Amino acid sequence: MAAPGYLLVLGHSLEMTKMAQYSAALPPIYQKFGGFYLGIGGPGRGVELLEGAWFDHSMVLAQFASKADIPKFWHSPEYTEAKQLRKGAGVFNVFAMQGNSHAAPKGQPSFMITIYRPFDEFKTNEINAREDAKLEARGVNFIAKAKFAETERLEGDMMDFDFRIAAFPTQAAATNYWNEPSVRALREERQKAAGVNTFLVAGVPRK
Repeated sequence: MAAPGYLLVLGHSLEMTKMAQYSAALPPIYQKFGGFYLGIGGPGRGVELLEGAWFDHSMVLAQFASKADIPKFWHSPEYTEAKQLRKGAGVFNVFAMQGNSHAAPKGQPSFMITIYRPFDEFKTNEINAREDAKLEARGVNFIAKAKFAETERLEGDMMDFDFRIAAFPTQAAATNYWNEPSVRALREERQKAAGVNTFLVAGVPRK
């Protein structure tokens, strides 16, 4: 089975009336192209900024059968028409990225999405490897890790950021991990080696 693809949308300065109309038009288009939401929301509505300065960002994380299916959805006549509904409603950066063999948990998971630009790539990679080990010890998997060059930018002007998406079984599990003293020390190290924004995104319940 091919690894899934993930669509990640970051938006801010949104005009909510237009966004509501736009959002209402999307589900049948996602369904047609085999996509579905894993997590969606905005500040105070399912998205929490854990570190960094991007305090006003909304986020969408959606899964498709493969990365190749995402541009088919994005450039389809149906989506092109729906996209007009959010014209002028905000600024968006949109990326398609390859997943791996780890599936997102069912139930109501929580996704820790780290978007970072290394100043010291060697040190950042070393810290990330230690984070990988901590999460693996807890049975938590990354569903995607992508360097900027490995993504397909579909909209926006955000450049040279890398991505890590970890899937926790619950929000409580994610919060407990984040507040652990050794994890706090690890991220303080990483903040000296990279510009980092990390979000906790509430998952859409799935059976």
